[in-house]
Amino acid sequence: MLIVERARSLRGHFLSRSETLRLLADTNIHAVTRDQCRADFQMHSEWSDGTPTLAALATGAMARGYTHIAVTDHSHGLAIAGGMSRDDVAKQHAEIDRVNRMHAGRFRIIKGVEANIGPDGDLDLPPEEIASFELVLAAPHSKLRKEDDQTARMLRAVETPGVHVLAHPRGRISGTRAGVVADWDRVFATAAGANVAVEIDGDPARQDLDHTMGRRALDAGCLFALDSDAHTVDQLDYADNAIAHARLAGIPADRVINTWPPDRLLAWAKDRRARRRRGRRK
Repeated sequence: MLIVERARSLRGHFLSRSETLRLLADTNIHAVTRDQCRADFQMHSEWSDGTPTLAALATGAMARGYTHIAVTDHSHGLAIAGGMSRDDVAKQHAEIDRVNRMHAGRFRIIKGVEANIGPDGDLDLPPEEIASFELVLAAPHSKLRKEDDQTARMLRAVETPGVHVLAHPRGRISGTRAGVVADWDRVFATAAGANVAVEIDGDPARQDLDHTMGRRALDAGCLFALDSDAHTVDQLDYADNAIAHARLAGIPADRVINTWPPDRLLAWAKDRRARRRRGRRK
């Protein structure tokens, strides 16, 4: 029975595709809508463990009605996912500039990265490398089956200067792992205080945060990123799952950074970096 109960618990609070579509269409839910989301802030290209070119991601995103995206390939500390070296980053940024020139005035790719949160909460990028990106996601990729409390690890990551989004915070996978154990209410409160967004990752196997955790993060005052975690162009539709969870949690559009125009998003990202620098000088 214990095995059956554990297996059931690892499948809790996941949405089917039909349930996602129902939630997106339900006009009685007063929360963020699909039409209000104009961006996606986690996706992976051929520069790490995805398959699409940057140009293909831009085309696919525009087909969904987006005005901007962040391409967030893995940083070099996650070699198993083809993490980018410094040279790779410089080349990718040059390619992003080229694609942006092609779509000037219509669409923009933001220079992002998915940094790895180490076991102690440190990121695999030093401060000078973090500063080279416009949007920094931090995500756990290890110790995801441990039952020991990892609150300190997650707090350290959230408080790292230059981090903008805590991505797939638990790192759970349906049926196989529950993910990071932590005092999540404390983590959410710290994220809200630091002006760091928490992500609802729409990958069908992740759906992390789910709507129950999303509601707790909302109560803590958090901002949210609703992302696809796409590794192919077709997977950009995974963002629908994230939006559906946000709707179940009652998250309003003004708390979702995907609804912001690019100028507001980049001003927020820049302001957060500046405020963190001022805090260190005190």
